[in-house]
Amino acid sequence: MDSRFVPCFLALALACTAACTGEPSAPKPEQYFQDARNNLAGLDFDSALKNLERMIAAAENQPLGQQGSMLRVALLTALADGARQMGEAYATGMKEPAAEPRQALFTKWKADYYGMSRNRLIPALEGVMQQRDRLGDASIPLEVAFPNFTAQDHAAVVRIKSGALPTDEDRVRAEREAARNALARVLARLAGAGDDVNKGQAAFQKGGVQVDPRIYLVEMSNTFFRLGEIFERRGLDDQRYLRITLEVVRDTADVALKLLAAKPDKDLEARAKKLKADCEKKLKSLS
Repeated sequence: MDSRFVPCFLALALACTAACTGEPSAPKPEQYFQDARNNLAGLDFDSALKNLERMIAAAENQPLGQQGSMLRVALLTALADGARQMGEAYATGMKEPAAEPRQALFTKWKADYYGMSRNRLIPALEGVMQQRDRLGDASIPLEVAFPNFTAQDHAAVVRIKSGALPTDEDRVRAEREAARNALARVLARLAGAGDDVNKGQAAFQKGGVQVDPRIYLVEMSNTFFRLGEIFERRGLDDQRYLRITLEVVRDTADVALKLLAAKPDKDLEARAKKLKADCEKKLKSLS
């Protein structure tokens, strides 16, 4: 071989070797999204959150990242709501005569579930804070299967409310079902169906659900406002987190009102104004 071509030949060979033996390329955001959807179908919510976070990071400023951010907030909110419901079940059950010998356990599980609710709610609030100023007039697609849902409590929740303790397996299943049902309600609201879960399911089954940013901000703010009750005296009794929640809801309602000024909707505007007023009233009552 001509010595003049040796360096070029070696460089090409090394490049080919590096390409063949190097690390595999990172999955695309679409793959993370599909993985997250598979996780949701299997009620593996922790894995779904991780894949959504990877999807958001991989998508960067692409529209798909905005969809991932919205779904992540919806899922975190649903998990917070599901944990709140479990905490309230223990709070109810501990008042029953049957629970008297197990008061310590009921008190522990009540506190644990309220704590879980807080740990999901705070990152959901942060997620909306990061999103709200980036939203404009354009609707955001939400390409996810609507979860199965039930209108009744899981049998384990019924047991807890009656003052009896379920098995750990039944408790965990009840927790997942509560979160799944809460996610169905959140998605129905984002689709513009309000509290009509069946109507929300029908919208998703038709496909092509487009979430209006104004509806997103108002509905999430309203849900956050209700979930903030976990920080009141009968729950975690934490005025600091209650104040943070109310301030985020108030400011998010303000952003919604700005969008509504550009694109009016009387019903949404009335709801946003009431929400803002309710927040300001509660904030004034805090010490």
